[in-house]
Amino acid sequence: MKFICQRDTILKEIEHANNFTSQRNALSISSNVLIENYQNLLTIKSTDTKLGFSTSFPVVTEVPGSTTVICEKFLSILKSLPSCDLIFTDDDDRINITVAGNDSIRFNLKTLAADRFPELMTCSDPYFSLSQRDFFDMIHKTSFSVGTDETKFFLTGVYMEKNDEGQLVLASTDGKRLSCSRKVFEQEIPDFRPCIIPIKFLNQLMAIGSGEGLFSIAVTNAYIFAEINGHSIYSTLITGNYPAYRKVIPQSFAYECRINVKSLLDALNQVSLCVDSNSKKIFLDFSRNGVLLSSENTEIGDAKIMINCDYDGPDTTISFNYSFLQTPLKIIETESVKICFNSANTAIAVLPEPERDYIFVIMPMH
Repeated sequence: MKFICQRDTILKEIEHANNFTSQRNALSISSNVLIENYQNLLTIKSTDTKLGFSTSFPVVTEVPGSTTVICEKFLSILKSLPSCDLIFTDDDDRINITVAGNDSIRFNLKTLAADRFPELMTCSDPYFSLSQRDFFDMIHKTSFSVGTDETKFFLTGVYMEKNDEGQLVLASTDGKRLSCSRKVFEQEIPDFRPCIIPIKFLNQLMAIGSGEGLFSIAVTNAYIFAEINGHSIYSTLITGNYPAYRKVIPQSFAYECRINVKSLLDALNQVSLCVDSNSKKIFLDFSRNGVLLSSENTEIGDAKIMINCDYDGPDTTISFNYSFLQTPLKIIETESVKICFNSANTAIAVLPEPERDYIFVIMPMH
């Protein structure tokens, strides 16, 4: 095998491919990337057995062939080379990498035979198209609430479904907070089985995508597939029963408090300087005079900041992890935010004001 390719072109694709390889065992074939060179087209494939990646792009083929190479090391070598044409030659159990017109640089990297590389999954089910920008916006508004406790593996992904109103819904929760985004797409969305998508797949989807135009997606019983910007990727779905997220979102609220987003976020950032590093607990005291944010750390001191608000309910104090409020405030696009609750001990909702197609729910601390 021998082909010539511009360094920046192959580097970008190997960077993507490396995110789909197994990082745990460098001796495993799943830590390798498959390189197939035929008819002036280079195909790159990688998989860690749960996720898969494939793409093709033009190169100059001199001798067709295929091989596999350790992806992480191959990536490191490419990064070290100048931005110019590179020559790749497969010689028995090694791939030789040289700079075109410069014999002073040469790398020889061990390879494994291409026939040892596992077959990637394929999808025979129909795909449907979605706007990259809108779907990525939904991921942005939900992915931060995904759980990290592997013993509750069904919470480590984002739940996706099509609801009765024809909206696409993404929801995530770690048991202490919940984020939900609903959106009507211009593209027609067929019925599909609700699924739990691994967060890694969604992160890689956004990394590969441009945020412009459409991409295609398909959901089967066990896998999710996507075609985006000339790349094919897939992932196994997370098994298990996802919590009934709709029941977590209160249907109505007794009290509402409207606050300027920037004022609240600034005050929150200041008060958080004196929180206990373990609990991250802050207090919000709601009254007609304003909202008093306070925190206390026995080793450092305390902080109190009062900000204006629009509130007509009883004096109420609610405590919770400050970061659970901080992140939504950074995401909300409106100038004002609405904090809704029924009591100090029940879930509070954080919504943009005026309301849009997403909501954040936070459980109080006791």
